[in-house]
Amino acid sequence: MKKRAQALTALSLGGILLLSACSSASTGAGESAADSGAAPSSAAAGGNQAVLDGTTKMKEQTSKLQDALAKKDLAEVKQQGKAINDIWLSYENTVRTAFPLEYTEVEKHEIPIFSASAYDKVDFDALAATAQKLMQALEALQQAKPSSSSSSELLDKAVANYEAFVKEQAKALADSTKVFAGLVKSGDMEAAKAEYTKARVYFETIEPVAESFGDLDPRIDARLADVENESEWTGYHRIEKALWADKSLAGMDVYADQLVKDTEELAAKVQDIKLDAKTMVAGAIELINEAATSKITGEEEIYSKSDLVDLAANVEGSKTVYLAIIPALNEHNTELADKLDKQFQDMEAMLLTYRKSGDYVAYDKLTTDQIREISDKLSQLSELMTQTAAIL
Repeated sequence: MKKRAQALTALSLGGILLLSACSSASTGAGESAADSGAAPSSAAAGGNQAVLDGTTKMKEQTSKLQDALAKKDLAEVKQQGKAINDIWLSYENTVRTAFPLEYTEVEKHEIPIFSASAYDKVDFDALAATAQKLMQALEALQQAKPSSSSSSELLDKAVANYEAFVKEQAKALADSTKVFAGLVKSGDMEAAKAEYTKARVYFETIEPVAESFGDLDPRIDARLADVENESEWTGYHRIEKALWADKSLAGMDVYADQLVKDTEELAAKVQDIKLDAKTMVAGAIELINEAATSKITGEEEIYSKSDLVDLAANVEGSKTVYLAIIPALNEHNTELADKLDKQFQDMEAMLLTYRKSGDYVAYDKLTTDQIREISDKLSQLSELMTQTAAIL
């Protein structure tokens, strides 16, 4: 993704780290030199010396970042994060065209490193893990050669990578929900509130997939307005009300236990999921449309006011689909790819302005004009994603 150095275009570090789940796909996603028998300099042999040179520089800079992270040197981490981004900007378009699958892997790990350069505080351990995954993605890119596969074959591989991402996210959702439920049952209100928003990110990133499993989605994500009988209301939002509105966790144990069971069931069912490009895009469009028309009203998180967390996760889920269909965009509509690239950049840059001290501001702190601006950008993004359906 093309990022202006002066406009830190990224989602929250926590949100982006979710995409690290299937980092191992960089070796399975594209044919590597090791797999094909090609020499380590096969990128150069394929006429892509700029890719080889740029990747070598990025690896050197990433190594410096890892040293800074080990020392917990915030100033140096910021400097190296920007330096890595500058190098990536110099050749990423070439990578996107010649190595679309490897591009996706580098892009999704480079973004959180770059965005961290804007933060007053960083999670050094989490960022170190991301830096290691970036290094692995860069090594795969360095070993890669331009694929001779058709765009449809590349797209099939990209869809498989997306399926792996969804499976990892569903597992992370179940794990995070188990932690959340434990805090609810222990009566730790403040810790439960913090874990609530973390778990919500995982769900909102893959929400269209969750919705495909019958009544699991309403059991997990129903709002009070969605149910006819409040006594039948379960899920995150039932506990959200207890945390923020009722200010009491009395009687929540049963809901916490049920939520763990439901998210574990979702994670289990997702392991057998089979998707195709059109289904992925349809889900991404639905996700952004819902965000632009209903979630932007504040109806989703009416008690916690953490709606921007959900919106950012929705955007990230849609962007993951965009990255997956780059092979098809490269072949059929590079102009649309460029437009989507810029729109995601603008959307992420705007969302970043609403982060204060590492967290998104509460929905009720937004002005009417700010809400309208967010809605407009979401609508523009939805329109562009809709156009991708025509090429699949």
